Amino acid sequence: MKKVRYVKANYTPLEDITPLPRNVVNQPIEPVPEHKLVVELAGQWQGNRAYFQLAKTEMQDQKITRPIADVKTGHRTLATFKALENEAKKLYLVVPLQGLPNPLTFLLADNLMPVEKEADMDEWETVLIPVRALAYLDSSKDKEKAAELKGGYLYVFWKGKLWRELQVTEFGYYKDIDSEYYRVRDQQERQKEQPVIEYREADGFDLPQFWVPYKIAGEVQAGENGVKLMFSPKQKTYQQIEALENDPAKLDAAATPLDELSVYSNSQAFEPQEHTADIQSAKLHQVSEDDMAWLTQQCAVFDQYASSNTPVAYVDGKNDGFLVKVEVGLASAVFGEIPPIYAVLKDENSDWKQSVLMEKSGDSEISRWRQALFTGLPKEGSFTLFIANPKDPHGAEFIFTQMPFEELANDQDECEEIEHAEMVDEPFEEAKKIEELRNLWLNATNF
Repeated sequence: MKKVRYVKANYTPLEDITPLPRNVVNQPIEPVPEHKLVVELAGQWQGNRAYFQLAKTEMQDQKITRPIADVKTGHRTLATFKALENEAKKLYLVVPLQGLPNPLTFLLADNLMPVEKEADMDEWETVLIPVRALAYLDSSKDKEKAAELKGGYLYVFWKGKLWRELQVTEFGYYKDIDSEYYRVRDQQERQKEQPVIEYREADGFDLPQFWVPYKIAGEVQAGENGVKLMFSPKQKTYQQIEALENDPAKLDAAATPLDELSVYSNSQAFEPQEHTADIQSAKLHQVSEDDMAWLTQQCAVFDQYASSNTPVAYVDGKNDGFLVKVEVGLASAVFGEIPPIYAVLKDENSDWKQSVLMEKSGDSEISRWRQALFTGLPKEGSFTLFIANPKDPHGAEFIFTQMPFEELANDQDECEEIEHAEMVDEPFEEAKKIEELRNLWLNATNF
């Protein structure tokens, strides 16, 4: 068959350019919440692991935020929660714990309302103030005679209740203790026939300052609702803490009120006052070997925060005391472990008394000596000292009875160590009864 040859037509093919209707799918866009909540902190600084958290609500999940220096000003730092629904919020201060999954949370407010996202304030409705503590070296409360702390414990009371318990490290940092967790354990322990006081570990990270509430939802925290600060060389028992919580007058006598921090609202800075000062003007006094071991004039943290607009609060440094050292021998396979020994010092003229668990003297783990340090002795007192094993009803040994403070101070200057504790001629009846002896060391109420 003969092939047919087709010749392509020389024209442009037609195209169908008829517009077709678009296939539009309508997807609703959720409106973005347009409110915010701002927490103000005094000063500008670095290196604090604490942050803030809003609790989960029916409308929004939990939110966290960290403070950032306010670039518009030089006196404050802001922690801002953005994209919030216009509903009441619970605000928490959060402090991470080393090696533990759950941080510490401190409730600051449970009914905070956000503001419009464009809002700005010279001072926000919720303000916290970072604080460092300095310790008086004597009873004169002279700010020229103050030192940094490198040991002991700080107790922050808010609205008359213990809010935070902090251990002071040898380098001047503060570490949080989960005091509520240990309080529950202590309450359970006290139900037992022979309760034991548990040492509370500080699991918080090193903090260069501790933050305290100054203003919450527009209300200044002062007076009965204010913050008070107390220092103790030794960890307080919960009986002692509860005695402070239940007696406002006793708390006022033992702690430093921080109401003076309200000067921040007037000048956005701090200044020397009765109980507080700005860190720039604060001075550290020389500390000698006669001062207590938890005091120092050298602290790198203090120097680093000199220009941070951080206030300092002055506390009683407990820079006086009476040291007891007792030779107890060494533990061995024959005689067994050395049992816990408490030293109890009480004033026969008042209800003042202290009970201290005797610790090993010196750095050696095999020390033959145990020691106990008593602080805050009333100078008009007449004192009785005895040592005891609370589990042994016949184990109390009296060191001396009804010794005036003057004689006690003179004996302390001589630094005599007790090698053999002997019973006095007329032992007290309560020393023979284990329940009364246990009450002495469990319920010692001096602060």
